[in-house]
Amino acid sequence: MCAFCALMAGVSHWSEEGTDAAQSGALAGRASLLDRRRRIELFNRVLGFYGCKLSDWNSRSYILRSQRGQTEVLDSLSSVWGRTEEISKKPADPLDPNFLAFLSKGN
Repeated sequence: MCAFCALMAGVSHWSEEGTDAAQSGALAGRASLLDRRRRIELFNRVLGFYGCKLSDWNSRSYILRSQRGQTEVLDSLSSVWGRTEEISKKPADPLDPNFLAFLSKGN
């Protein structure tokens, strides 16, 4: 997705349903930002295995970066896995023994 399209999207994705990301007004203030940051922290713990990092962009989209400098603007968390596989050239297998060892080390 291009950066302009990401700004225009502005609609919460179904993967964020049940969080306060879809709410507006006072409820979407500080609590929403803290919740979003926590989700990004959790993703980054996993993405470290693939040499990638996720960051927030304008509280509407995400930026996925690789160690090699590749950058992708993503509109939802559900698109992170496919793009991570493409960027890292590694399949995202949650049962990979190396991946599980990485997580158990507390990375």
